[in-house]
Amino acid sequence: MADNSFFKTDGRGRTTLFYAAEIGDNEVVKVIIYKLAGTGVSCQRLALINHKDLEGLTAIDVAEKSGNSEIISLLQSEKMRMEFFE
Repeated sequence: MADNSFFKTDGRGRTTLFYAAEIGDNEVVKVIIYKLAGTGVSCQRLALINHKDLEGLTAIDVAEKSGNSEIISLLQSEKMRMEFFE
C-alpha cells in the first residue's frame, strides 16, 4: 500500500518529489518512487512521475532546470519502464 502523502501538493502544485529532484537529493527521490506501486491498473509511481505542477512542469523538468542528471536518468528510466508495462 502506497503512502498517499507523496501525492500531497503545495500552493504551486508541487509534491515532495519536485523538491527532492530540484535540490538533487537522489536518496529521497529513490525512497519516494520505490515506495509506490510500479505495476498494476493504476500505477502510482508513474502517476507521481507524470504529475504536473501549476506551471505544467514535472519533477523531471525541475531536475533538468537544476542540472541534476542522475535524477533525470532515474525518473526517465522509471517512467519508460512503467509505460512499457502499462
